[in-house]
Amino acid sequence: MAERTESPTGDRFIAESEQAEEEARAQKAANLFDLRRILGGLFLIYGAILTILGLTDTQKEIDKAAGVNVNLYTGLAMIAVAILFLIWAFTRPLSKQLEEAEREKAEWERNRQQNGDGRFGRDGDGDGDRRAGNGTTADGRVGARAAH
Repeated sequence: MAERTESPTGDRFIAESEQAEEEARAQKAANLFDLRRILGGLFLIYGAILTILGLTDTQKEIDKAAGVNVNLYTGLAMIAVAILFLIWAFTRPLSKQLEEAEREKAEWERNRQQNGDGRFGRDGDGDGDRRAGNGTTADGRVGARAAH
């Protein structure tokens, strides 16, 4: 009996290859529109412009700002922020964060189903712990996310 696959050709390996290509495309799209990269690029461009302006400012322009080369310092600060955004975006790609979020959601759903009838904790209010009268959990943690 032939194995049933999602590929129009009926080949399991082609179906796996197509699925891998689709996942790679989705990861590239997620990283392409990552706001950290966009904002980092904008900060870098505007910071470079301000730094160049600050380096070419005359003494008269600097005296207008109480003797402080505002363009230079602001441009350098913007470049530093841009570098932080870009390091953050490249060391922790959005596609990996989305995968982690999906795993956490699946684990949360699995835990919810194991506890039965839609309740998350022993007392059924969704906080996972019994709460004391002062808003803390039984073990003294505070806040809605105290179970994490």
